[in-house]
Amino acid sequence: MKSILAAGLLAACVLAAGCDLLSNNKKEATPTSPTPTVSVDQFAGSWQSVTASTPATGCGNLKYTVTPTTTSSANVSFTATCASNITVTGSGSGTLSGSAINWNASGLVAQGGVNCPFTFTNSKATLDASGQIVVNYTGTVCGIPVSGTETVKKNSA
Repeated sequence: MKSILAAGLLAACVLAAGCDLLSNNKKEATPTSPTPTVSVDQFAGSWQSVTASTPATGCGNLKYTVTPTTTSSANVSFTATCASNITVTGSGSGTLSGSAINWNASGLVAQGGVNCPFTFTNSKATLDASGQIVVNYTGTVCGIPVSGTETVKKNSA
């Protein structure tokens, strides 16, 4: 009688373990949204500020040009008015990372007989759902810290 009870208990354990394995295999994976693929070519071209402005601690009236150099990098050039009245024209380079181009630029501002350097580091341009680019930047212009966000739209040809 004990051996029948032990055999029945063993059979129940084996069946329970087997059922658990079957239920684990039947679990469906949670569906995920496909990650949008962004190409550096989507950034290519000339862009300009959506809204004209000249902020005291940032840059406005931005004209931004992206020229792809490879499938994952581009040259970036721009003209903007920074720190209320300093015209900055510069260039740099960027690398595609996900849906953004991470970029850096530097140069020299020559205005009113004064020459001074500017740098933008760890800046980012992100393509948004409406087809505009949101440019986040941080740096210095003539020793004045500037940072901000500027939305640019594609120039119509």
